[in-house]
Amino acid sequence: MHTSNLVSFILGLAPLALADEDLQPWRISQLRTFSPPDREGSSPWSLINITIADPNGLIVNPASCATKWTLEELPYGHVNACSDIPGGQWTFAMLESDAANPSPTTDFKVRFELKKGDEAFEGTENFKVGDNMRGLCSAGGVCSFELKEENTPFLVTQTRIEEAI
Repeated sequence: MHTSNLVSFILGLAPLALADEDLQPWRISQLRTFSPPDREGSSPWSLINITIADPNGLIVNPASCATKWTLEELPYGHVNACSDIPGGQWTFAMLESDAANPSPTTDFKVRFELKKGDEAFEGTENFKVGDNMRGLCSAGGVCSFELKEENTPFLVTQTRIEEAI
C-alpha cells in the first residue's frame, strides 16, 4: 500500500488527487500597474503585470500575466492568456471593484483561472492602493503601483470548477 502511494507521488499523480481543502493557495510574487500621463504625445497605454505560481505540483512554474488598455477601452471582463507553463494554462481577467470609484490601476479585482489536464481552478482577489498595494504618481503624471512588500507573496485561494463540455 505504501509503495503504491510512493509511486503515485513520484509520478506526480498525488497533486492531482488533492481534495479542494488540501489545495495550497496560489502565490503572486509580483503585481504592478502603470498609467501614463494624460498629455498629448504620451503613450495612451496603461499596463498590468502579474507573476503567479501554483505550488500544488512537484515543479512550481510561475506564469507571467500582462495586458494593456486605454482610458477609452477599459480592461474589465476581457480574458487574457498568461505565458505558457508545462502541463497547464493560466488566464486572467480584470474586474471592476465594488468601490464607489473603481480604477483598473489602483482599485480592482483579478480573476485567475488555471487549467491542468482535465481539471480547472479559479480564484478572485481584490487589489487596492492603501490596502495591499502602494505606489505614487510623479509630478509629470506617470503613475506606478505594486503589491506592498509585506503582502508578497500574495495568496490567492482557488476552487475547483466544472468545465463546460
